[in-house]
Amino acid sequence: MMDGDIALTLATKPAAQRAWGAVILGFRYDAKRGETGLSDLYHSHPMRVLFPRPARGDVITAAITTVSGGLVGGDQLDVYISVEEKAQVLSLAQAAEKVYRAQDVQPAQVTLSLTVGTEACLEYLPQETILFEGARLMRSTRIDLDDETSQVMAGEMAIFGRAAMGESVRQCQFQEQWRVTVAGKTIWRDAFTLSPAVATSPFGLDGATAMASLICVAPQPEALRDLVRPLLADLPLGAAGATVMGPLMLVRFLGKDPAAMRARYMKLWSVLRQEAFGRPARLPALIHC
Repeated sequence: MMDGDIALTLATKPAAQRAWGAVILGFRYDAKRGETGLSDLYHSHPMRVLFPRPARGDVITAAITTVSGGLVGGDQLDVYISVEEKAQVLSLAQAAEKVYRAQDVQPAQVTLSLTVGTEACLEYLPQETILFEGARLMRSTRIDLDDETSQVMAGEMAIFGRAAMGESVRQCQFQEQWRVTVAGKTIWRDAFTLSPAVATSPFGLDGATAMASLICVAPQPEALRDLVRPLLADLPLGAAGATVMGPLMLVRFLGKDPAAMRARYMKLWSVLRQEAFGRPARLPALIHC
């Protein structure tokens, strides 16, 4: 080296940039105007909230989006939605969420917390979460209902690999937890951990490349179960079933054709929102974009 030259040595690889995003939404019923309005709004990068104009006869709609293009290991997203007494709300994901290969053992984390007041009703309509080969994701959903008059419909979908690119997921970490309470009492808990054995077992995914869940807490859950069961039959390259546990109806989907599973899932949601909540039997245009 010549005099004055400076040699720089990087002893360690610089830490990758991580995303920590949050959304906080609150909704309140205005008795004078006879409609639900926004009471709280907060979002931080990379998350945003859009408010598309509801279709005629529908309720206030909030679309949650992630503008970073996807998640990697170490990212964390938190969503909190509170629906106060008598408020009527539809919230949905603006687009499918992609989870890319993690560069280390740290997973991406997504938490969803929904609170629904007395005589209030919330729909949380998901879109797909697509896990790439090598992805790591931990997802947790908690729903707290004030009492037996509180109503909710929520769900999640996961797709393993990009079928259009011929990708099959061999190494992927995926953990999911659910908890639903009514008046502080747990009425349903669930946990799922993906492993190679679970992916291939006939008592697990049985080779399915997509899975989905839908829960609905509404009056007469047995009648809703009997209504949807015919809609679950003959799912192309998949299977689905519905059951009731107390005030909660649960629907599960498994599929080897993610597009067919998604189409049936959305059809079922359209039927249920009308039968359970008296809302129009159609979904926002964002779902079909």
